[in-house]
Amino acid sequence: MGKTTLVKLLVLRLLERVEPEAVFYFSCDLLSDYEELLEVLREYLRARRPGQPSYVFLDEVTFVREWYRAVKHLIDAGRLRSSVVTVTGSSSLWVERAAETFPGRRGKGRDVLLRPLGFSAYARVHQPDIEAKPGWYGRLDELFESYLATGGFPLPINSRARFGRITPDVYKSYVDWLVYDLKRANRDERLAKALLSALLERAGDRLSYSSLARDLGVSHRTVSEYVDLFSRMHLVLVLNYVDVFKGVKDFRKMVKVHFTDPFLYDVVARWTGAGKPEVSAVVEGVVASHLSRKFEVGYTVVGRREVDVVALPEMAGYEVKYGRRAAQPLSAGKMKKVVVLSKTGAEGATSIPLFLFAL
Repeated sequence: MGKTTLVKLLVLRLLERVEPEAVFYFSCDLLSDYEELLEVLREYLRARRPGQPSYVFLDEVTFVREWYRAVKHLIDAGRLRSSVVTVTGSSSLWVERAAETFPGRRGKGRDVLLRPLGFSAYARVHQPDIEAKPGWYGRLDELFESYLATGGFPLPINSRARFGRITPDVYKSYVDWLVYDLKRANRDERLAKALLSALLERAGDRLSYSSLARDLGVSHRTVSEYVDLFSRMHLVLVLNYVDVFKGVKDFRKMVKVHFTDPFLYDVVARWTGAGKPEVSAVVEGVVASHLSRKFEVGYTVVGRREVDVVALPEMAGYEVKYGRRAAQPLSAGKMKKVVVLSKTGAEGATSIPLFLFAL
């Protein structure tokens, strides 16, 4: 959500330097299949000047069944030579899968994943002149508390700004997205709901797929497949154990599963009826998801002490002590330093809002 606005801004910028006929924008949410999309594209291509390079924007293309067949046909027929085709979809899972059907046909094309706003962007949206220096610390703390409620998605942010709360229709929009993707993936909605409920209740804890499978009465493989689907939907972030002496992940160990945005904890809680985890677990997930935008991430255990996030290949450790007493410095193996993050930036620790703002 927010993609359509971005695409229209790109169209406006293009119109400053190319002829209007060279730009074609079409919202695909009312089309049913690739044949209808193919006819729309043919109509545009017939109307443009022969040989004219084009910029084609197909918005919400995942609503169209087998949309990629229309685009691939026109590429193979030479009708899109010297043209740039941009497709967007609310379901990144299906856009990414379809992109795999274009081997050798993408030129210099690339995938762009629009994530929810990180805390730094969120803070600057609300306070453009904000800086990470004395005088702003209190405001950063206030904004972080707000961020924990809305996350980085436009709909809850705008709802809270306009009404002072996140309205029910906003939650429904995201629940509908979950159900839509699950149905398209031919997954059992009840099983998905039960598994997400279990992941929500164990957020921030170490767990095994085998234990989840026993609790749900399904196979280990089924749990693994569903969690992989949730990961490809960018709903959850899976952290594997990191062997700090070898500097690699050990996939035989238990995992930790976080949701990728703080707002998603509320969405899943409302859909499944599960209780929302303690705020400390949500904050740990926020730190992990922010670090995952720049690094490969995992977690580790040194003695009895768990290091919540380990960034690879730097082997930098991060402990999140939100509302808990800050721990003493730690190092082990190739992990020479562990950064302690706390709610207030207590002695020996860095404030979580300041740390996230600097990322």
